[in-house]
Amino acid sequence: MTTVLDTVPNTVRFTATSWLQRLVPELVALTLHAKQAHWNVTGPTFLPIHELTDEIAADSRMWTDRVAERALALGFAVDARAETVASIARDFPAGRLTDREVIGELTASIDRAVATARRSLPDLETLDAVAHDIIVEVLEGLEKYRWMLQAHKS
Repeated sequence: MTTVLDTVPNTVRFTATSWLQRLVPELVALTLHAKQAHWNVTGPTFLPIHELTDEIAADSRMWTDRVAERALALGFAVDARAETVASIARDFPAGRLTDREVIGELTASIDRAVATARRSLPDLETLDAVAHDIIVEVLEGLEKYRWMLQAHKS
């Protein structure tokens, strides 16, 4: 039995999946960074940042799942093992962090994921409309959280 994927050249599926794979560890790292910040934030805006970091972690986890499952639907495995995530993730400070430090650190993590996602859009637009739409949704959420974090600096 021939499936729709059988009609898509392997090179097209591989290129689309390569972009998805690049984003998976970035999103896993963001999830972990947001939880680290959630548990360790201190300062005058503790409560709203504490709550916001939990939302960021939950959404990042959901986005990771969507991106990874699209790669699998295209016929390729993904790699989100600890060593893979650690190889691309920037260091996140240990211990207590002020609310301002959390904002800076999480903004940097979000910026990395946004940059990877944005670089993928031209290829995905022509290669895989479903993956493209998933990445657009991820970008919408990431950029919303970046804005929300930055609003706490005012």
